[in-house]
Amino acid sequence: MNWKPASNRASARSKPLTSAPDPALTACGPVNDPVAEIDARFAALESLLPPESDSPDLRAALDRLRVSCAEQAAALELSLHQAPDGMHIPGDLLRRLPVPVLLLTHALRIADWNDPARRMLGDDRSGNPSGALRGALSRSEARALTAALDAAPAQPFVPIRDKSAVQALRLHILRAGRAQQTYDAHVVGTPDRFGARGLTWWVVLLPVNASTSAGNPELLRFLIESTLDPVTLTDTDGRVVIANKAYAMPFGLTPAEIEGRRRSQFMDEKLARHQNGIEAGVIAKRQAVLMEETALRPSVTRNGQPGALRPAHLLTERRPIFDDDGAVIGVFTRARDVSEELRMREVERLADRVFEQSSDAIVVTDPAFRVVRANPAFERMSGLDLGTGPSPQLEALVTPRSGTRWIAAGMPNDESWLRQELSPTDGTWQGEVVLHSRDDRQLTCWARITRLTDAAGTTLGHVAMLADLTLLRQTQADNQRMAQFDQLTGLANRRLLAERIDDWIGFCSRSGQSFALMYLDLNKFKSVNDSLGHETGDLLLTVIADRLRAVLGENELAARIGGDEFVVLIGNANETAARARAEALLDHLARPLDLPGLHNYRPSASAGIACYGRHGDSRDALLRNSDLAMYAAKSDRQAVTIYEPSMGAEALRELETRVALINALENDEFELHFQPIFALADKRPRGCEALVRWHRPGHGLVMPGDFLPIAAKAGLMPAIDRMVLRRAVAVQARWRWAGLVHADWTLSINQTASSLAAQDWADVLDAELVRVGWKTTNDVAPPFGLQIELTEDQLAIDVPGAMEALQRLRKMGIALAIDDFGTGYSSLTYLRRMPVTTLKIDASFVRGIEADGDARQIVEAIIGLAKKFGFVALAEGIESEAALQTLIDLGCEHGQGYLFERPLPQAVFEARFFGTAP
Repeated sequence: MNWKPASNRASARSKPLTSAPDPALTACGPVNDPVAEIDARFAALESLLPPESDSPDLRAALDRLRVSCAEQAAALELSLHQAPDGMHIPGDLLRRLPVPVLLLTHALRIADWNDPARRMLGDDRSGNPSGALRGALSRSEARALTAALDAAPAQPFVPIRDKSAVQALRLHILRAGRAQQTYDAHVVGTPDRFGARGLTWWVVLLPVNASTSAGNPELLRFLIESTLDPVTLTDTDGRVVIANKAYAMPFGLTPAEIEGRRRSQFMDEKLARHQNGIEAGVIAKRQAVLMEETALRPSVTRNGQPGALRPAHLLTERRPIFDDDGAVIGVFTRARDVSEELRMREVERLADRVFEQSSDAIVVTDPAFRVVRANPAFERMSGLDLGTGPSPQLEALVTPRSGTRWIAAGMPNDESWLRQELSPTDGTWQGEVVLHSRDDRQLTCWARITRLTDAAGTTLGHVAMLADLTLLRQTQADNQRMAQFDQLTGLANRRLLAERIDDWIGFCSRSGQSFALMYLDLNKFKSVNDSLGHETGDLLLTVIADRLRAVLGENELAARIGGDEFVVLIGNANETAARARAEALLDHLARPLDLPGLHNYRPSASAGIACYGRHGDSRDALLRNSDLAMYAAKSDRQAVTIYEPSMGAEALRELETRVALINALENDEFELHFQPIFALADKRPRGCEALVRWHRPGHGLVMPGDFLPIAAKAGLMPAIDRMVLRRAVAVQARWRWAGLVHADWTLSINQTASSLAAQDWADVLDAELVRVGWKTTNDVAPPFGLQIELTEDQLAIDVPGAMEALQRLRKMGIALAIDDFGTGYSSLTYLRRMPVTTLKIDASFVRGIEADGDARQIVEAIIGLAKKFGFVALAEGIESEAALQTLIDLGCEHGQGYLFERPLPQAVFEARFFGTAP
């Protein structure tokens, strides 16, 4: 079915899509009579004229037009169908036909033609028109025309009443000097067909109106199929008149299978009713509608062909089609796939949101770097409101960090640093800049500036993206301070000190000069820290640092390298100058100060000095030797000590002792000695203290004071504590099982707080009690008579987990004694919180107590404190009867010392007090 709308309103009445014969025309005569048809149409036209328009002039014009049309129609009809036998076409009639007429031979040479044919083909340069037609036809069309000549009627001018019987051939003829045009060629015989000219035929060319697709169904189909958009044309009954492949593909059909059918016959019923309803509204309102829809559409492959189906957003236009009388005869529908447009629109919206919501500043400028648009982040960072006032220059706001130039708003463009940076490059520049805000803040930013150009390379503007690096640079500076400076005091730390020492070593090795390191350690700082708390201790360290910083010279550096240890680098100094400088610094530090809990406190310190060249030529050697000199000063109770080589020998001895201690633990070189504890009232033994001794090969019996400090530095105390615990439990169990001691007998062992804080310490004790048979695995052990001794300094240290361990020991029946009580800053807090049962008065207060009034008062206070808390007071180091009597007078309950007995080996102790054979 072909769709051919009416050409114009002056033509005959337009037919609907399903046409029927026009009664008015049928009544006027047979349609195949052209003259009668012309009369009928003019009569119909005159009947439609209003009476007031009837005039002689109009009538005369219509008559002349009717006569002219009738003459031409009659001449054409006569030439095609009604010429009698032997009739020659008059020359005038041939020339007056409005269409091209040719007299052709079998070789397609032109024997005669009329003026329209001459204008169509044109004369060749020789004036001979015989070959003009062959030059205007393609080879295939020439062969088709020759075949049509052969098939023409054998008798010339056979009368033909049915025009459909006339041979017609569609030819595409290249017109002279014009574009190609399509003609229908009608071939008839001639009166002199077998005359002197040979075999000839008359060919009448009727032009086909191919200027519009309406008159060319093939072109219309080609145009519809050339688009990937679904296109349909439906009549008022909902039948598809025309459909293209894009419309038919989602249904798995071809256009031929859809055309002539209703939608409900090839699509979902619900969808068909929906689309029919929309088209009914278009027809009723006589208006086009545009709406968005979602449907399955074929994707487009790389070669432009339709691909697989995919959901697509369609912008569908439905437009009513009218006939010449204004009646709606159908609906034209075209659905355009706007999925990509919507995606690009969404991308643009996303880009706008990124621009507006980006935390980085984004600025768009014109080619002269004047700001034309900026996002809120830039306005927030710069403090500018671009909606008010003139637009600033980007150079007035941003300067390179590497330089200090300030580009004012009115500075000429040829001095623009941005233009200079961008011109030699590909139009991009990135680097660190300073953004100058309205409130005179300077923000460090990382900038990336890009030139914007069109396809021709013309600069359209610039875009700059600024990331605020202020916080990052501040963090980096803080990190550098943390990496090189002590966080508490602000002095240099060990890392920066090492760098400066290396710098001075390099300088002095070239110049021959010297420098000194002073290793400084505060005296009794631990007691202050433990008794008054870490906050007070930190305040003291801060005051010391401030005092050092205040008096440092040009070639001096102070560093805190840990705890209460400081190092002062003294440049251009020998031993004498370094000692004098160290003494001056210590005097300055010793000025009185007031801190919470410390009134008029005078800090003191010990210092050791090592000089470059004389005492070492490397950083490690200088630090080590100055540290050794400091410990020597502390041991000798001196303020300042210069390093001596003998101090290195002492350090070597300590290293050897560490190695030997490790071997001693592996070879079981330790043993326990026992010193009895007596009740002072009746001088009877009530228990004993187990003391560790070391049988070192080649050195004999080594006392605890000679190896335990070294073991503590080497981290060996947990292993020694476990060894002492296991042996003491075994000895106490042996004595209890043998009946050598009663239930009130107490065996004391020394432990460290860090050992007690270990999670498995109590488990080790419990396992030992099970091993010796004192308890079963799940039972609670009966009283065992074991007591743990911790020094006052150990209790003052806040060791995580120690308090929980002590509470668990109390539940197991283990007693706790505080050893060396009174030697440190005693705190009533831990006496109240910890499960203490005994206070052991340090021997330094007991020796000579009978003659020392101050010692007597201290001991009396400790005994009173013990009784107040319900503790047992036990005096250590009783060596004379006078001291014993004084302690009895003060109310001390228990004691131990050489007056009663020295620490004895286990066998000797058992023979001495239990009467067993040694």
